[in-house]
Amino acid sequence: MLKTKLLALLVVALTATAPLRATTRATDYPGSVTMLMELPSVRSDLGLGRDQAAKVNDLGRELKSRSQSLLKVRSSETSGLTTDQRLFALIDGNNAQALALLSPVQFARFSEIQNQILGYSMLVSPQIQKQLRCTNSQSASIEALRIRGLEFVSEMNRSFGSGVISHKNRVEILRDYRNRQAEEMKLLLSPAQRKAFAALCGKPLAKS
Repeated sequence: MLKTKLLALLVVALTATAPLRATTRATDYPGSVTMLMELPSVRSDLGLGRDQAAKVNDLGRELKSRSQSLLKVRSSETSGLTTDQRLFALIDGNNAQALALLSPVQFARFSEIQNQILGYSMLVSPQIQKQLRCTNSQSASIEALRIRGLEFVSEMNRSFGSGVISHKNRVEILRDYRNRQAEEMKLLLSPAQRKAFAALCGKPLAKS
């Protein structure tokens, strides 16, 4: 369940093209916070109340509908800048609304859960890099992998938007790519840094 959701969490947030590097900001939330909170195991671990869960569901439906609409209308490179900017603004706003629903204790635990589920893909987070005391060289290598990932995902999203590939094919292709990318990022860390990252994941999430 968690592995199949991982791709959706990342894909929805990574849709920029090579000329858009200035607008593809690194973020501490490199996926959809809402979609993560929708996982039964995450919802249970956080102890979301009925009102919180209902609002998360509403945010999830809104994000899915609006993001799919943006992807389908993209038809050319020239329209990419506007589309990417709108998509990032949509995701950032949706994430902020979801995080605002959490208490301080829930927020702290959510950070651990996000690290745990997204794994070494979280190295794109400036905060994680700071906590792991990444060197300038490591950060530069992580950024290069991040941009390369943006370019690849953008290509797949354009293929999906134009009907060249199905949603299922896109998910399968990107799942494999993300797994490889996470492994590449892991290799950039020292053993001590890997141990430190494991500590940032907190206690294991119970399987749903």
